[in-house]
Amino acid sequence: MASVSREGSQFGPYKLKSLLGKGGMGEVYEAYDTVKDRTVALKLLSPDLAHDPTYQERFRRESRAAARLREPHIIPIHDWGEIDGVLFIDMRLVAGDDLRTVLRAQGPMSPSRAVAIVAQVASALDAAHADNLIHRDIKPENILLTRDDFAYLVDFGIARSGSDVQLTTQGTAIGSYAYMAPERFDADTVTHQADTYSLACVLYECLTGTAPYPSTSVSQLIKAHLMTAPPRASLTRPGLPRALDAVVVRGLAKDPDERFSSTGDFARAAHLALTPPDRAEATAIVDRTLDGTAVGSVGEYRQTKVGDAVHPRPQAWDTAAPPPPPPRPNAAPYPVAQPGPHRSTFLPVTITLLVVLVLGLGAAVAWLTLAPKTESNTAAVPSAAAPTSQSAPNVETEPPTTIAPTSTPVVPTRARSIPVSGADSQGFLGSSGPRCNADNLAVAIGRTTDSKIVVCETGVGRYYYKGVRITDAAGIELDDPRPSAGGFIATNPADGTQYRLDRSSLTIVSDGEVLAEEPMREYYAR
Repeated sequence: MASVSREGSQFGPYKLKSLLGKGGMGEVYEAYDTVKDRTVALKLLSPDLAHDPTYQERFRRESRAAARLREPHIIPIHDWGEIDGVLFIDMRLVAGDDLRTVLRAQGPMSPSRAVAIVAQVASALDAAHADNLIHRDIKPENILLTRDDFAYLVDFGIARSGSDVQLTTQGTAIGSYAYMAPERFDADTVTHQADTYSLACVLYECLTGTAPYPSTSVSQLIKAHLMTAPPRASLTRPGLPRALDAVVVRGLAKDPDERFSSTGDFARAAHLALTPPDRAEATAIVDRTLDGTAVGSVGEYRQTKVGDAVHPRPQAWDTAAPPPPPPRPNAAPYPVAQPGPHRSTFLPVTITLLVVLVLGLGAAVAWLTLAPKTESNTAAVPSAAAPTSQSAPNVETEPPTTIAPTSTPVVPTRARSIPVSGADSQGFLGSSGPRCNADNLAVAIGRTTDSKIVVCETGVGRYYYKGVRITDAAGIELDDPRPSAGGFIATNPADGTQYRLDRSSLTIVSDGEVLAEEPMREYYAR
């Protein structure tokens, strides 16, 4: 890398106007192409790297591959080559700040904004991976944002395996190592899954303001990537959906085979893990960037509408996303339940500790906006799936049971009063529920300090669990709760979270940790 700025100098046909940035690989200038009469971004590679024949060949091969890509979130490459022994890349100039600058100036992002940005980058990566091109250096410095949050991924096609050893200064090395997948540090073949890992690191940082493994030591960073369990963003930033936690954790799996099959699947899972309002906002952010010309485009590109490109929006955001492949048996379960067609979805949680969103992989809507309160009004949305082999290990699982579709609740003649206020033998009266379907009877009904719960029997010796948070009627429904001493245990098959109901309390447990314990105020069992 040149030690003296080239600003104001001539580089072949390019007049170098101003230095836009520099790093371990070289410098990027705003330059004027005197032959083609346009202003561009010109990256000049370090002469040390340019003189390496192996690196030169790899650079040219992958630069050609990057230039072939036609995806709106990839900076178009105009030209590349060598002038006076210096390798260069000529690309579109786009006005904006890199993600690192934005995070430093503004701090952690809202979940909707973070996911919207990551989804755009994932779209770029999917296009590259389809062309057998691996980026290998996903980090905030290589993501450019315009004023309206249109995201560009830069530095495509630059070989990093040879250059990593050149990054000897602390700032540059940390900036790269902080996002490297574990397989980058050994002799294993590096696949596109390394980009998925790095993108998960970026999403974690967007949500929390810090990298997953913050350290000023390269050796500690490498050890953390190889051995330290992935952190949960909600521990740093309470209030984030636990479903989003689990998506990030899976993206950070040490074994590449345990991650999502593609960066697109990772982004779709993150989108589904948002609360419905945040999900809508994330989609709105992406839509907003597609309405007109890319901010900062110049010359012949000023009239190029982003929406005219190959993938104008991260795919499948408005339709049912294909379910990501299941993790291997020893992987952390993916926290999204497959929707069924039969019942409403509810979730009891504490006021301060738990914000859990149960999401369907097939466009299931997990949060419920209830209609005006009447005695015969209940909204129906897709339900959580029956437990699978990914449920908590101490809970036996069975195939899903089929239950009659929810209809407008009708209190059957056999419904009778019970010693729980506002409830009868089918559950809670009124529109807020929860209440058993059709003429099913409750085998357990409870009211805690924060939730209302009912366990219903289908009539064939099978049960289902419904719970509602009292404050806002948000909730969950789970199949096949198992009888336990004095109550029932319902397990969310998506992430193994257990809801333990008995006469004394409702206890919510995940990974052996008690997330919430709500004292029981009223309880009935038959």
